[in-house]
Amino acid sequence: MIILPSWTKFIFYPLLGGVIGYLTNWIAITLLFKPKNKILGIQGLLQKRKKIIAETAAEVIRQYLLNTAELKKVVDKEKVKESIFKLVDKTIMLLPKTLKKMISKVLRELTYFYFFDKDGYMKDEIIELALSDSDLEKIVIDKIMDYDISEIERIVKKASSTEISFILWSGAVLGVIIGIIQALLPIR
Repeated sequence: MIILPSWTKFIFYPLLGGVIGYLTNWIAITLLFKPKNKILGIQGLLQKRKKIIAETAAEVIRQYLLNTAELKKVVDKEKVKESIFKLVDKTIMLLPKTLKKMISKVLRELTYFYFFDKDGYMKDEIIELALSDSDLEKIVIDKIMDYDISEIERIVKKASSTEISFILWSGAVLGVIIGIIQALLPIR
């Protein structure tokens, strides 16, 4: 058995603790994404729970970020109004000129009244005819499900590289601190 001077534990323990802390956090982050296919019953969290993650993300997006109520606010009222006018003009194009002007005005106003509420926003019923909240949710779920896990991993790492680095290095620092504490403990 090799006996080392007692001061070496103040180098060895913190160094070993730092390496173990860094590697432990690296393994934990890696297990979020890999393995893609089950190996010995282990599969990356994102691959294993992809459908649940997609459904939860879609629900959160629908509830808090993008739903028909929010879409209603961003619809370009002038473009819709212009489209309605063009549609009316196209519809009455075959009528005699004298009737066109009178019918055009009435049809435009009726159509505008039918599509927009008193505040100038598209009516909920009209938006829901084109796209419902459940349609939006389905779009988000389908998009997430279509992404390959490698692409999701790349996006997550790109978006959170600073935080991932912090997690890795904080594991190393915590390991060093634990190593120092261990070195300070009396040996029995």
